[in-house]
Amino acid sequence: MEQKYTEEQRQVISRVMRAIPQEVLDSFDSKQRDAIEMAVAVNNVRNDHYVDFRPVIGVGRWRYYAVFLLGKDRRKTSSRSSTLSMVLKSLFILASVFVLFSFAVLVMYLIKSALGIDIFQHFSFGVWDYFQSHFN
Repeated sequence: MEQKYTEEQRQVISRVMRAIPQEVLDSFDSKQRDAIEMAVAVNNVRNDHYVDFRPVIGVGRWRYYAVFLLGKDRRKTSSRSSTLSMVLKSLFILASVFVLFSFAVLVMYLIKSALGIDIFQHFSFGVWDYFQSHFN
C-alpha cells in the first residue's frame, strides 16, 4: 500500500485484503490490487461530513452506539426516488405553510376579538367565546 492513504484508510484496506482468500488475492495483478485499494479507500472515508458524532455507550456487558452525521449527500439516487423525495418535501412544506398560516389567522382573530373589534355585526365564529371559557 502506498502512503497516499490515511492510517484509517490503510487499516480498512488491510482488513478487506485479509478477508479475500489468498488464492484469489494472488490472481490479481498490481493494477487490480491498486484499483481495489482505491475503491475501498474512497468508499470508507468517514471524515467527509461536517459533523461526525459516534458515541459508544456501555451498559453492563452490552455496548450501544449512536451515529449522527451531517454533510452533503453524495449518494447516487434514481430519478424515481428523487422525484418521490421532491414530492414528499413539497407536501411537507405545503402542510407546514398551511399550519403556520392557520395559526397566524387564529392569533390575529383572537387579538381582534380581545380588542372588541366586530367586522360583521351580530356574527361570530365562536372562537373567542371558546377561548374565554377554557382559558379564563
